[in-house]
Amino acid sequence: MRYDAAIIGAGANGLAAAATLAASGRSVVVLERAEACGGRCATRVFHPGFCASPFRDEVAPIPPDIFRALDLARHGAIFMAASREHPLAAQARARAFADAMHAPERGWFSGRAEAAPWPGQDLAQRSLDEDAATSDALCGRAADPGQTGSALHLLAPGMGGSGVVMGGLATLAKALEAAARKSGAEIKLGLEAADIRHHRSRATGVRLADGSEVEARAVISTLDLRRTFFSLFAWKDLPKSAIERVSRYRHAAAAARLLVALDAPPAMARRLHLAGSSDACAAWRSGLVPDAPPMMLDLVSAADPSLAPAGQAVMTATLGCIPHHLFDGAWTHEKREALRISTLARIDALLPGTAAHVLGCTLIVPPDIEEALGVSEGDLDGGEIAPDQMFALRGFEEHPGGRTPVAGLYLGGHASPAGPFGTCTAGVAAARAVMADLA
Repeated sequence: MRYDAAIIGAGANGLAAAATLAASGRSVVVLERAEACGGRCATRVFHPGFCASPFRDEVAPIPPDIFRALDLARHGAIFMAASREHPLAAQARARAFADAMHAPERGWFSGRAEAAPWPGQDLAQRSLDEDAATSDALCGRAADPGQTGSALHLLAPGMGGSGVVMGGLATLAKALEAAARKSGAEIKLGLEAADIRHHRSRATGVRLADGSEVEARAVISTLDLRRTFFSLFAWKDLPKSAIERVSRYRHAAAAARLLVALDAPPAMARRLHLAGSSDACAAWRSGLVPDAPPMMLDLVSAADPSLAPAGQAVMTATLGCIPHHLFDGAWTHEKREALRISTLARIDALLPGTAAHVLGCTLIVPPDIEEALGVSEGDLDGGEIAPDQMFALRGFEEHPGGRTPVAGLYLGGHASPAGPFGTCTAGVAAARAVMADLA
């Protein structure tokens, strides 16, 4: 099997990259270990008759030009609320695309030009303390709003991202899959990538867990840095610069989700934010579950009644500052139950009588996210949002546009420079980099 490009992962970024490349006439294959496309864009039945998107209720905005280019509305992706995007995010996204389209010179005497500042780079010197959008920006995360650089979270929308997709996030996944297939991309499900094949420091394809191989002129990985380099390469085969960079890269998993089925909708606004205790972030850093983690309640069935039977409701609680690694060991059944019970108690204290209407609920903690999606430590951001891990520093600064020290290998997921700036953005940026380099 030989292609122009092989894409690891059939999430939103992988499918957008596939559609973009295939539409340009390139032969493309998408390799996905799961039996369905979508990744975090999923909708599941968590209680008989009740559905919710398990990992987040919304996604970050899809740039309008990408939405139109992929014809997602025609394929069934209808957003029921307007997108909310920081003005600088669009400028940063344009910079990421410009870097991707500029194929670097590889001549003997080609010097490295001084990188121009990224739009929004000054946010690395600011905090979130006095910003009205603090609650949304930090939803499902663990960060001190008073810390210098915390304002960068404004460019990377949290759980309250861009409105609701009619029918749940799985509808968006199906639209992206349809766009990729219509463009001519081949999608192979149930096949896990085991190794990235390479020769003379250049990626040449992917070896699958079943022993078969896919040859490709370029490989796009939508996995995070650790999964891409430490799971798909032997250390001895990696350039020293890649080992050093990936070893320094930090993850900051902090999100837990409680999906709640109710026999009657509670009397509440569509969305409520509850501040966490003052020591919540410190507890997270110590591997402790805070007594009162920051929480966002979302009555998702109010926006999309199809998620619950008539007259009933689905509510989600997104918790922040929930550690992946607990100081006293793994997440046991008892620890999960304690968090479930305490969360329901907080909801009942805020909305008296809610507990009596609970029909069932499902708790999802960071290790569950890691197992389901294959993201390191369950970090949905693909890495901590911090001054030394944003913009060009999010990938490999000396290889712009999502390129890597391994020629022919591109980052197309949340760990790439374009990753935080919108859904599908990183995948399309990687696809454009591939097209520029192959040309």
